[in-house]
Amino acid sequence: MDETVQNMTVETEETAAECPAAPESLADVVAETVTIEQGGAQTIKAETVHVNQGGAQTIEAETVQVNQGGIAHAEGKFITVQEGGIALAIGENLTVTDGGVAVAIAENVKMTDSVAVFVAANHIGGDNIKIFFDARAAVIFGVVIGIVAGLFSRFFGRKA
Repeated sequence: MDETVQNMTVETEETAAECPAAPESLADVVAETVTIEQGGAQTIKAETVHVNQGGAQTIEAETVQVNQGGIAHAEGKFITVQEGGIALAIGENLTVTDGGVAVAIAENVKMTDSVAVFVAANHIGGDNIKIFFDARAAVIFGVVIGIVAGLFSRFFGRKA
């Protein structure tokens, strides 16, 4: 079953009353292919998901494509973002162009004119990218914070 959500309306062969993704119940969408145009959904499970100027809270799919949209949590084999953002992306291949990712966990990450807060990947490539923390920097940051916290508790902690 293919689902298309456009301006909060559903375009399928089913009537809106029979469709599990009717505008009144856009919490969960389960289908083979889901396309969201200027709309949104809470949870999507599908083979392929296209989001254009829309958003979703959670997406689990083989292929996720986002164009000028936002997703809180995306899991998939191939995740592509153009002029949009994802808070948490987990997958094998992540491509971001003119967008942003808060946390990216993937085998391969390719970014162009994009920003990420934390990236854990076997291969990171691209042009004009800004990554605040990679896996190595996060470990070093954690060790330094641990040492500083230990010293503070040792010197400024309560004495019994």
